[in-house]
Amino acid sequence: MFAISSRFSSYASLGKLTAILFLATASISPSIQANIEEQRLLFHEASRALELGHISQFNQLLKRLDDYPAQPYLEHDAFVHRVSKVKPQQAELFFRRFSDYPFVYHARGKWLSVLARRGDWENYLAFFDGRENTRLRCLSFQARLKLGRLEGLNDEIAKVWLHGYSQPSQCDPAFEHYLASHEAPEKVIWLRIEKAFKARRPNLARYLGKKLQPEERAVAETWYQAHRRPQRSLKKLADAADNERNRAIIVHAIDRLARKDSLKALEYWNLIRDQFEFSQQQIDQSQLRIALSAAYQHKPEARGLLSRLDPSSMNDQAYLWLARIQLRSSDWSGLKDTINQMPAHLQQENEWQYWLSRSLEADGQLVDSLNLLEQISHKSSYYGFLAADKLHREYHIEQENAASLAVDEEAFLTANPHLLRARELYFLDRLVDAKREWFQALRYLDQDGIKQAATLASKWKWHDSAIRTVAKTPHRSDYDLRFPMPYKQQVLESAQARELDPALIYGVMRRESLFDPLARSSVGALGLMQLMPSTARLVARSLGMKRPRKSDILRVENNIRFGTHYLKTVMNRFDNNVALAAAAYNAGPNNVRRWLPKESIMSADLWVETVPFTETRNYVQAVLAYSTVFDKSLGKNTLMSSRMGDIKTEY
Repeated sequence: MFAISSRFSSYASLGKLTAILFLATASISPSIQANIEEQRLLFHEASRALELGHISQFNQLLKRLDDYPAQPYLEHDAFVHRVSKVKPQQAELFFRRFSDYPFVYHARGKWLSVLARRGDWENYLAFFDGRENTRLRCLSFQARLKLGRLEGLNDEIAKVWLHGYSQPSQCDPAFEHYLASHEAPEKVIWLRIEKAFKARRPNLARYLGKKLQPEERAVAETWYQAHRRPQRSLKKLADAADNERNRAIIVHAIDRLARKDSLKALEYWNLIRDQFEFSQQQIDQSQLRIALSAAYQHKPEARGLLSRLDPSSMNDQAYLWLARIQLRSSDWSGLKDTINQMPAHLQQENEWQYWLSRSLEADGQLVDSLNLLEQISHKSSYYGFLAADKLHREYHIEQENAASLAVDEEAFLTANPHLLRARELYFLDRLVDAKREWFQALRYLDQDGIKQAATLASKWKWHDSAIRTVAKTPHRSDYDLRFPMPYKQQVLESAQARELDPALIYGVMRRESLFDPLARSSVGALGLMQLMPSTARLVARSLGMKRPRKSDILRVENNIRFGTHYLKTVMNRFDNNVALAAAAYNAGPNNVRRWLPKESIMSADLWVETVPFTETRNYVQAVLAYSTVFDKSLGKNTLMSSRMGDIKTEY
């Protein structure tokens, strides 16, 4: 009769589905609950009828759902289904009726595309809402060109033109008009070429260069070659004329070369810098890029290069990397000076207060060191736990009971229709729509209302939204909301089977997906433990299982099984050192091997602090801290430092 959505695909019968819905609505009166369950089933049936083109059946079901909060989403689906045949009057009525619904924005975008295909430019401008979508903006430019509405048009086109990225083909007519009517077209072409090179879009820059006069076109080609082959180009540019364009090309080539080989870039910079009248900004920019690249590449010269930078040219990254280099070499005196010179917003972070305390300790200033550690140790965070371990203090993980807050669900949702619709869409497995409604609702709630919303999301087991929602409140100590433990049976079974710490599994899972079983990353990682399909397939093969499809990888039991198997693999590879295993889970074992200390054993806190990838460094710190919080819920008192064994030179 209807297709059970993927959220419930692991349940073999309608009876089990009803049981799940019952749990989700346990605080709702039985009669209302029964009605909601029936409406959800009818919604699925109507959606299926629309998919199959059974319009008469769809319309009958739509009438039966008149009082169902999510019913307008079926009307939206019907609108989109036949949008190519919709008349302007019908579209206007639809947008007016549902103006408060998030789907209107996206439906209007589809309608605008239809009007453009029809060439109905008058109505296109009537319906265009000034949105930032580049394709639709450029179509509005086309409409104005067709209708002769040119006043102020070039100013609007310029905002789209002056980007260093390729723009949709719908922009081409507007760009042609802009260049044809501009008093200095070569000037604006060069502005965009410069932005394209800065954005690392050399092919766009080369394409734009073809619009220049032959002499200028040759200069653009020189820049293109400097981008592609910086070292070879710098040899030639050393003998080039000293003019503004060549200086810009040289600075760009130095930047490109430094990203590959910082010391080679330094060699060329020292040879070439006095032959050209570089601006102070260009000098600072080049020297900063060389110094930072040397730091990223772990070159011994990086410390000196960063230390010699003019303080006025130092950015946050320069201070951070100088501090990390001093950390890695245990230069406590230099570290203390660098921290004291940092901008206030960096200096006051727990991270650098912790390391300042360590540098004070090394300098014999024990009282000041202990005072700083004392202040940090009250934080339930990575650095707070490190400080508490140093002081041999208990962690401050005291539960605030917002999650047990009594919420009258019916009354609260009746007063907040966006949240009511979000709940229904969540249980209908329309997660994108559900999140749009949910976060639109939060804009209208006070702090107490947001807290109640987070409590309800947690009760519905919509954990990722609960976690994101409570993060918008001061209730950082509501660990029941921020650190739930779903899928406990599967996690504990996998932990036991693979001799893994369940707190660590939960720490990885929370960092990876916020417990969203259907999470998909921009690079294609899937599910609770964010497995790349290639990794999941390798694991499945090693377990003697058939090649899994993406839908198989998303199934909770498979995702936990594959993810914990891979986690155990990297734990074994790095002698059960959690810091290294977490880094390997995030960035791959090969990167971790490259980051190992070269000469002698290093303490884990120092190693973590100097991981080159910011994402991986933050990831490892989060997994360690989260695991510590989950320990508390599991009734354990594991020290975070016990998971951070010293880092050896090889594994």
